[in-house]
Amino acid sequence: MPQYDFVIIGSGLGGLLTATILSKEGYNVCVLEKNPVIGGCLQSFARDGVIFNTGLNYTESLEKEQVLYQYFKYAGIVDDLHLRRLDKEGFEKISFAGDENEYFFAQGEERFIDTLAASFPSERKALENYVRKMVHLSHSFPLYNLEIKPGNNSLNEYYYTNTREFLQTITKNEKLRNVLAATNPLYAGIAEKTPLYIHGIINYSFMKSAWRLVDGSSQLARLLSKQILGNGGTILRKKKVVQILNRNKKAYAVRIDDGALIEAKNIISNVHPVLTMEMLDSSVTRNAYSRRIRSMDNTIGMFTLYAILKKGTQKYLNYNIYHYTSDDVWQGYYYKEDEWPPYVMAYTPAVSEGDGYANGLIVITYMHFDEVKQWEHTTVENRGKEYLDFKQRKAEKLIEVLEKRMPGIRSKISKYYTSTPLTYRDYTGTKDGSSYGIIKDCNDPLKSLLMPKTRISNLYLTGQNLNLHGILGVSVNSLLTCSEFLGMDYLIKKVKNAGSK
Repeated sequence: MPQYDFVIIGSGLGGLLTATILSKEGYNVCVLEKNPVIGGCLQSFARDGVIFNTGLNYTESLEKEQVLYQYFKYAGIVDDLHLRRLDKEGFEKISFAGDENEYFFAQGEERFIDTLAASFPSERKALENYVRKMVHLSHSFPLYNLEIKPGNNSLNEYYYTNTREFLQTITKNEKLRNVLAATNPLYAGIAEKTPLYIHGIINYSFMKSAWRLVDGSSQLARLLSKQILGNGGTILRKKKVVQILNRNKKAYAVRIDDGALIEAKNIISNVHPVLTMEMLDSSVTRNAYSRRIRSMDNTIGMFTLYAILKKGTQKYLNYNIYHYTSDDVWQGYYYKEDEWPPYVMAYTPAVSEGDGYANGLIVITYMHFDEVKQWEHTTVENRGKEYLDFKQRKAEKLIEVLEKRMPGIRSKISKYYTSTPLTYRDYTGTKDGSSYGIIKDCNDPLKSLLMPKTRISNLYLTGQNLNLHGILGVSVNSLLTCSEFLGMDYLIKKVKNAGSK
């Protein structure tokens, strides 16, 4: 008999939360992680005593009884999370080169409308209409509103609606349209492709409430692993899966790079679907399903600067900065080299100890994999001087743009570190260092949407490459995967009623 009910490949949020749910419901699970540290994009690291996040920069809807709160309450971790709520009056501060104004996203539906209406007084009705649409959109998805209603499980209009075109129906004010779409780097927005459901669920979830994880996002991985182990599950580090074994198109075991074989009744992969297909025998991967997965495009990667700040020089910012170098927030995805960076997103990580001053700064922007492709066959810390020089040039350009939004910031930086899509690829196992996995396309949503159940019996998927990405999206996808074994109605009731007496 197999040793485990489930083997889960990868310990990112999708793998850990899926393992937590299944182990909580009585299954014997084993999580396999190729790296010495679990967590994937949840990982954080320290440089000179400063804690930096690798991927999870801030999160949403964690006020009591809001959707992510309920997910984490059910998982058994919400009460132990160390959180700091971002500024309710303006958790996002948006600006554009050549425009002296700042535009704020506030928390709460009414506050969101009032705050933007102060900048666009003639657009209040448009803003009210926008928020109404976001509410309706989000509550059309049963895994978001935690309600099962007839017809809610079918693909709906929001998958086929183009986000940019939708915003054009909301208002004729071009600046307001760009402001409402200004956080599109949260989903690597593409003007001609991004479905409205992606924009809507992400924007509305942050509108409900926005938070930082204090002292690093790795606390999420630690808390989930504690739950898994407490439920009798197993987590094995430095165990890279190189092969998924199948017999008669039925997965039954995985092979580790040291040659060991681990059997299970079911295999769940939290790694990129293309990499998952590469682990299968070629006789399986030649089918139409595998070809479809391999043909899917991935979202753009990111370049990140991790700056250590001189003591007492920069106040902690309880908000995020989005600054664009042009008026069109959709242009950045297709930036040209001489236009880089197309935008900067910057924030100061939250720490538990401090005097109101920040000790670190994280600055993020887009980077195409083509820019680092010449080093794709190298490994971390072994990419050579040309790569290091490339990163330094990019970092200096990034600081130069940020300086225009935060005058004097360069003088506050004592040193910095950087990462590229290659770094992301090697630490998280993401195809081409993609920031959010597979591109979702409103022009052909069925092609770009994946379900947990694959065409290989007993092999399932979880993680950001299904319907949604981000911490809430991956949590939703984890429940979707687990519903294959536990039932959707059962799980939604469990999550909805978590914490009820």
